[in-house]
Amino acid sequence: MHDPLFEKLAASKKYRDVCLDTIARILTECRAKYRREKEIDKAAREKLHGITAAFMTDAEYRRALEIAVRGGELAELMECHASTRERLPLEETDAVYARLLGAPGESALDLACGLNPAYLQNRYPEMRVTGIDISGQCVRVLRALGVDARLGDLLAENAIPRERYSVALLFKILPLLGRQSAGAARRIMEAVNADKLICSFPTRSLSGRNVGMAAHYAAWMRDQLPEKWRIERTVETDNELYYVLKEKRDGEAVRSGDPHRESE
Repeated sequence: MHDPLFEKLAASKKYRDVCLDTIARILTECRAKYRREKEIDKAAREKLHGITAAFMTDAEYRRALEIAVRGGELAELMECHASTRERLPLEETDAVYARLLGAPGESALDLACGLNPAYLQNRYPEMRVTGIDISGQCVRVLRALGVDARLGDLLAENAIPRERYSVALLFKILPLLGRQSAGAARRIMEAVNADKLICSFPTRSLSGRNVGMAAHYAAWMRDQLPEKWRIERTVETDNELYYVLKEKRDGEAVRSGDPHRESE
């Protein structure tokens, strides 16, 4: 079906690298709220800007691609995206992953990945890594590194691969997805096909304050955790709370008492 506004956004300089499913979904949401085409266009652009430019600017993208093409330093690359930048220095990231993964498995699926698969590929070269993101810019950078990176919107149908992975990652994205679509966070966790699933949540506000967010997300996880997963342990750093979930065996309880919690 011919949709001039969709085609205009998809071809625009700002949003031509955004997943088409994302553009279509946001337009549908905006059309449910606004009637005039100009209002729909403005609202859609504001939403698209909020979920793309907030993580990596055009200048950071160009720098990241240049670093990837020339085979530059991993820390340089991670500086180019907000999600990986806040986990630097590399020594801290290494320490966190040692606690999260233990013995790394054969494969990892990174959902809403940003540039994080670059770290996984660098540190775990024997691991098969797949990354999925709505940003075509992130996908292009990762592919320049040889990563299996795919363009996809987790709120779209069949966005999550069906193949089995040793571990799947959902870092700081679940509450956002839940706000965009009721029940989405639970559906996505349920759809993941992996031995383990690691989810994370921010524990500080954008201003850097600790305002009880860890307790808030602990309650959120208790409410949203699908029956197929049990909490194996939690890991907390200065600004992030991680839940390591393990797929249950038949008859196994979702939780057995309080999960073991590790803190820095």
